[in-house]
Amino acid sequence: MMCRLIRANFSRLLRSGVFRLYTAFSGGLGLFVVLMRYIDWQKNKQRYIELDLPVEFHTIDGIAFVGMLYLLFAVPVFVGIFLGTEYSDGTIRNKLVVGHKRSDIYLANLITCASGTLIGAGLNLLINFTLGTALCGLEVLTVSEITKITLFTFISLVSTTAVMVLVAMVVNSKAGASVSVIIITMIMFFTTITLANKLEQPEYYEDMAYYNTETQQMEITEHEKNPNYIEGTKRKVYQTVYDVMPTSHIYEYAMLSDEKTGKYTVYDCIILTVTTALGILIFRRKDLK
Repeated sequence: MMCRLIRANFSRLLRSGVFRLYTAFSGGLGLFVVLMRYIDWQKNKQRYIELDLPVEFHTIDGIAFVGMLYLLFAVPVFVGIFLGTEYSDGTIRNKLVVGHKRSDIYLANLITCASGTLIGAGLNLLINFTLGTALCGLEVLTVSEITKITLFTFISLVSTTAVMVLVAMVVNSKAGASVSVIIITMIMFFTTITLANKLEQPEYYEDMAYYNTETQQMEITEHEKNPNYIEGTKRKVYQTVYDVMPTSHIYEYAMLSDEKTGKYTVYDCIILTVTTALGILIFRRKDLK
């Protein structure tokens, strides 16, 4: 019964206009990023050479995974409309009438949406690494590193999609599901960016030379404490919230950071398990009349 639901969902997915738009956006985003990096390098090549900037400034390495952040604006639209349509078209009620379990319906929708999300993300990365390598070069990341970051990024995307599915499945209207999923995702995303900016503040300002107009001499600032640096219990709370959110994991991988992949994967698995269990529990008791 579960396999039949998944097959039917994938058949609908491939015919879905919003899924086609999502994949077109993902592929177009990859093409845009590569072309902009190539044009920028061709236009400012001499300047980059004079500044002796690292190769990440002109190869595809430094921005290959940045597109995953932009997909966080597209995935909720895809998930919200795709699942919201099931309510507006009466598809879910029809599935119940023919004898499908609510838990099977929920899990089939989760698997379908997660697969659709990864197809778009995979297309984006495929364009980045094929066309990007051909035009801009790939000099820093190894195949092993690319595989590793891609795997962990996909796990975080599945975890994020699970949160979206939970929201979309408990709101029984296309418009309501779409708006709710987008709002929740944007809250997580902007919380990630805000916390990242706060946590990345240095504890001390670096020593800096400046010209003192009064003494007319060059002076060096002392090792000065940064008043914006967060410490103590407040920092621990901020760090915990940041580490738990799957959008933070995607942000870290986009920045090519792999220091906490083990911890992030554990959190992603916990979020996937908890949101799925909670979603099934709520959906079982939901009045679909």
